[in-house]
Amino acid sequence: MSSKLFICPYNAAHVMKITKAHHHVVNCRKANAHKNFVICSYNALHHYAPEDEAKHLETCSERIALIAATHVAYGMKSVVSGNLTMPPAAQLQFDDEDNWDSD
Repeated sequence: MSSKLFICPYNAAHVMKITKAHHHVVNCRKANAHKNFVICSYNALHHYAPEDEAKHLETCSERIALIAATHVAYGMKSVVSGNLTMPPAAQLQFDDEDNWDSD
């Protein structure tokens, strides 16, 4: 069981276990609809003001972890890792028994 604590982005006085955070954020967002917070595309628990979007996306820990998991850095270059080969094209076979033009 995780003992990490989560601080609500809508009200810093709302502190809870991370396991309760998703349910809480949905309810708190409804109650604070006037704030028009943006939801991070990397982690649904990250809610922030629209003017903070560029800074958040630049420093988001989930984004950085995703990039680190999918790229290998060589010096100043970033190279995609993994199997990059294309699968062979599917071979479709048709029965020549039916001839629609002969009717």
